[in-house]
Amino acid sequence: MKEQDSNENIEFISTSGVYKTPFSLVIILQLYFGLFIVILANLWYWNYLYYFITGDLIFPMNIIEDEWFKWLLILLLPLNVYGNIFLFVFSVILLSAGLVKLLNLRFPPKEGVFEKGSKDWKFMHRRFWTAYFPIWLARALPLPWADIFVYRLFGVHIGKNVVAYEGYIDPEFVEIGDFTMTSLNIGIFSHLIYHDKVIIKRVKIGNACVVGPQTIITPGTVMHNEAVLGANSYTSMGQELEGGLIHVGTPASLSFPVQTLEESIEKAEIIKKRQLNTDEGGVN
Repeated sequence: MKEQDSNENIEFISTSGVYKTPFSLVIILQLYFGLFIVILANLWYWNYLYYFITGDLIFPMNIIEDEWFKWLLILLLPLNVYGNIFLFVFSVILLSAGLVKLLNLRFPPKEGVFEKGSKDWKFMHRRFWTAYFPIWLARALPLPWADIFVYRLFGVHIGKNVVAYEGYIDPEFVEIGDFTMTSLNIGIFSHLIYHDKVIIKRVKIGNACVVGPQTIITPGTVMHNEAVLGANSYTSMGQELEGGLIHVGTPASLSFPVQTLEESIEKAEIIKKRQLNTDEGGVN
């Protein structure tokens, strides 16, 4: 398949199509690494609690016998549990970021159309599965900036004051400008598996853009500054969305000018007056 053919023939996009491979088991490594860090950091705390409850130690260590210290540790138990969640998540994130850097050093990612089973195909899968679990964990945290932190760590270029709601963003070959907002249930894909080929193309989203809810941005898409992708729409591969317009369709094929608040109010008043004149004419 030539690159030009891949752009013309792919019209319906529903999933990135990343398959489970033996390398998907990297999630188990991430899971056990996070648990190991949590256990290692809490050994002394659990040893203290066990001592205060039973009078024995799990392993020998110096003990503070003061009563106030005992109650302090008990009162800190809820905070300890909550803190361990964050410790687990950020341990997995840092490990995964290191693994991705190692993968990139061994075989740097690049854009293009690649055959199934090629090195580019295999390493794309490995990078995807390495980033999958930490991205999922970051989005589950009650921190609005956690997912943006992780995306940047994995190589997504995200500008300042960007809003990333519930959605998926590929962790490579994606650029998002300043003051841009992504809405609920969106997908921004820089890669696509189509039959026996993987297509990898950079996605560029400019400044002050809006990616509407339930939308999909496909590989190679360029959104110029202040472009809007309307709800329930998706782009064609390599499509350019002009700035200052609202683009809608499946794929996006209709464009409308973005109105200011004053223009919207003026238009609403005109429609209201027309409706009143129609009603009065009907009464007479």
